[in-house]
Amino acid sequence: MMVGDLRKFNKWRRVLVAFFLSFSFALTCSCSTSRKESLHSSDSSVTTETSVRPESVDSLETESLSDPSLTEESVIASSSDETGSSVSVTEENPSSLEEPEVSSAESSENVTDSSVEESSISKETEAETIGFEVYFLDVGQGDSALVCCDNHYMLIDGGPSKSSDVVYSFLKNHEITNLDYIVATHPDEDHIGGIPGALEFSEVEEFLSPVEDDDSYSFRSILDRLQKQQAEFVVPSCGMEFDLGSAHCFVVGPVENAGKLNNRSIVIRIVYGNTSFLFTGDAESEEEESILQSGQTLSSDVMKVSHHGSEYSTTDMWLDAVRPSIAIISCGQGNDFGFPTNPVLERLKEHGISAYRTDLQGDILVRSDGETISVETEKETDMDVFSAPEIEPAEPDDGLEHDYIINTKTGKFHKPDCEAVSKMDEKNRKEYHGTRTSLIEEGYVPCKMCNP
Repeated sequence: MMVGDLRKFNKWRRVLVAFFLSFSFALTCSCSTSRKESLHSSDSSVTTETSVRPESVDSLETESLSDPSLTEESVIASSSDETGSSVSVTEENPSSLEEPEVSSAESSENVTDSSVEESSISKETEAETIGFEVYFLDVGQGDSALVCCDNHYMLIDGGPSKSSDVVYSFLKNHEITNLDYIVATHPDEDHIGGIPGALEFSEVEEFLSPVEDDDSYSFRSILDRLQKQQAEFVVPSCGMEFDLGSAHCFVVGPVENAGKLNNRSIVIRIVYGNTSFLFTGDAESEEEESILQSGQTLSSDVMKVSHHGSEYSTTDMWLDAVRPSIAIISCGQGNDFGFPTNPVLERLKEHGISAYRTDLQGDILVRSDGETISVETEKETDMDVFSAPEIEPAEPDDGLEHDYIINTKTGKFHKPDCEAVSKMDEKNRKEYHGTRTSLIEEGYVPCKMCNP
């Protein structure tokens, strides 16, 4: 063969080799793309869900948590077949795939390892897992509950100021950096004192309160933080509705935003699937009656007992309308008020309602899958939950006259050196000289901070 012919032959050979290499590469890429699309398509039906005991609401039993801090939840990866039954899913190991383009990072976006215990309820992979959960936090003598639904969060009250670190730590441990709502049911210290702690870690979109202003240090601190976060401040009216994930919330009280602070408490009913929850703040019998007369739907499976179990709340008429299966009482161990009181505990027992108490059982977690409800407690107790705590009898009024400062807006009276007095608006300040008994008889309430 001539040299020129040899050069021509080699030239055409290189062209043919290049052609076949290009064709082979294109075919490989096509297969890789097809395999990736197949992987994503097959994983799109995978959901994660928390394990809920399939028992009826009427036969609920208390379960002790494996982790007393309630910060770790076992997560099971599952999907549903056509019959609706739960189907276990095993993660396919990305390293077994032939194509190197499909990295473990890509596959982990769509596949959840069923053996992993999630330590944070706020992660995106757990949005379907959460369903509906309420954590009733043990904040001592006060109220605080975190409502979680589909990776959306609402904090209802924050307990007293000394529990601020409790609320802060809970949100931090669960990596909840954004709250859809914070509800201050009313501006009593044992309900709003811990909210500044929540705002130190998390940002909030909307803040709900029955009043726009209050003289307390805690309320002022809340307002400062809300302003920095540019959060929306809302004074809700009765009948207001809003969503928290797939749960629907109804503001059923106060019907009339007037009178003493307890009876201006925001009362919220939340419906998730075929289950419902009622949060009552410190509403007393007067507010309960006004809500009953409004004709709103109140029936709920779970009810947060109003005013920590005070005898002036949770009347028989109220229980007849709400008809709860489960009652949660938030109060402090050894509190000075004797909460929860015997009259309320007896009424709950007579109505056949299961009761749970933070003073005896610590944090309480209530879960719903939309059909059934389960309850878990941080601690087990040998105490009878329907037995009122024993308290030492209060020291009798000495009958002597003392100086007091009355807040005419809140209806509370204070010692002159109380911290709340220094924050009090001058127009609401009234000096009083007389006995403690006479002030109480006139309808005023002693401050819980200075205990005059």
